[in-house]
Amino acid sequence: MAAAAPLAVAPEVLRVLVVDDNASLLRFLVSAFSANGCTVTQAAAAEQALALINEQSFDLVVSDIKMPGLSGLDLLRAVKGKEPATPVVLITGNPSVNSAVFGLRHGAYDYLPKPFSIREVQELLARIRADRQRWDGQVPLPAGLTEELSRRQAGVEVMFRIGDLALQGLETSAFMDEVLRLVGQSIKNDAALVLLRDEQGAFSCSQQGAGPLVTRLLTSLQRSFKEMIAAGGRETLGVATGGEPLDTIAAVIPGVGQSMGIVCLARESATGGFLPDERDMLLGYAQTTAVALQKLILRENVERNLVDTITAFVNAIESKDRYLKGHSARVALYAAEIAQMLGMTSDMVEVVRRGAMLHDLGKLSIMDTILRKPDRLTAEEFTIIKSHPVVGAKILEPLRFLARETCAVRHHHERFDGTGYPDGLRGEDIPLLARVVTVADVFDAITSNRPYRTALALDEARGEIARGVGSHFDPAVADAFLRVPLPRLEEINRYYETLTSGSASDTPALAEAH
Repeated sequence: MAAAAPLAVAPEVLRVLVVDDNASLLRFLVSAFSANGCTVTQAAAAEQALALINEQSFDLVVSDIKMPGLSGLDLLRAVKGKEPATPVVLITGNPSVNSAVFGLRHGAYDYLPKPFSIREVQELLARIRADRQRWDGQVPLPAGLTEELSRRQAGVEVMFRIGDLALQGLETSAFMDEVLRLVGQSIKNDAALVLLRDEQGAFSCSQQGAGPLVTRLLTSLQRSFKEMIAAGGRETLGVATGGEPLDTIAAVIPGVGQSMGIVCLARESATGGFLPDERDMLLGYAQTTAVALQKLILRENVERNLVDTITAFVNAIESKDRYLKGHSARVALYAAEIAQMLGMTSDMVEVVRRGAMLHDLGKLSIMDTILRKPDRLTAEEFTIIKSHPVVGAKILEPLRFLARETCAVRHHHERFDGTGYPDGLRGEDIPLLARVVTVADVFDAITSNRPYRTALALDEARGEIARGVGSHFDPAVADAFLRVPLPRLEEINRYYETLTSGSASDTPALAEAH
């Protein structure tokens, strides 16, 4: 007796959602999937499909990419956000490699190029059923989706790191450089820049990448800045750059008042275009940067007001003594000139200027009878005078944002040969800021009248600085000072008249002007 033939196993009935705005193609999809053992639900738009997805689960979603309103890629992201294991097949009218990669990298199971046949639908269903049987009723996450999820996780980490930057006490330019570095690590690009406009309408720029590309981006952004700002930061924008083809994306960094910014990335055609999730990430980075930047600006304003208050107090105290009028302001200007001669950055020049402006802060605690005594000081009185660097540093110590300036305040009476005070530091163990302030302080002291001696002429005083090289002064710092033009020294030497006739805020303004 012949063995009975095995019974054919009916194919698994799949719940399929088909989506297309073309009525003819939608009817074909319903017919093709229904004829191959599927329960089919149809939608003529992605918005309608989204409503259906929120109400029920599907084993397969098939959608056209290009539709009015939301696209098939928007639908793909929605499905993967709700049911990551649900396979999504995209229908495209452009069967190019780029179209395939584009969808697959976003987690699409496969794509169907128009026109397609019932045979291709059957082959697609056979693969999906085989995968579900192999993976216990599920379809594994595509490699492309795993890559996207990994990018998104890394993107969230970048946002946290951008937020943390605002708490690290960075200057605005250093903050934006670091933001650009983090963004570049997350979203690969050939050129990137951040263009900021402050409350006064002045622009500043941080940039990375190939010089010619950055120049093209900067030119385009400056030309279209107002139009891009008008977008309000709610979307990423394309940037027309001219010249060789580039794929560019930009996002607005909302500011406070008139301050605004734009972060922009570019890729050359050989590198490939930006994916939608990368555009979303850039927008998220821009919005996070805006919040961090606002905190940074607020902190800088508070810090600036605090420094201005202390500076005004120093100026007010000095103005009561005809021998000390303008001393700290002049030392600040001399020190800034030295810092520039040493090739320091603009940020460091400002740190040097502030440290010099505050260097005698500790003298505010010393009695006027000692400070103004025309006779030789007693040993006890000199000990009190020598305490002012430590007292000044102690006053500033709680202000952590002035940590570098505090070093200059404490050590501006150290000598290069180690015979100074309060700590007897030698050579390069003395902070560079303090070595700069030392030269500036001594020069102003010997070119100003004091109760115990008359001022030296500027040329003679420069000779005194030269004679102190290696003993009192750092040779490199002294050399930088001696290269400052004599007319500039003369201008600073007369500065106390400007100071007493103006306001305390004149000090940084004059310093920046030179």
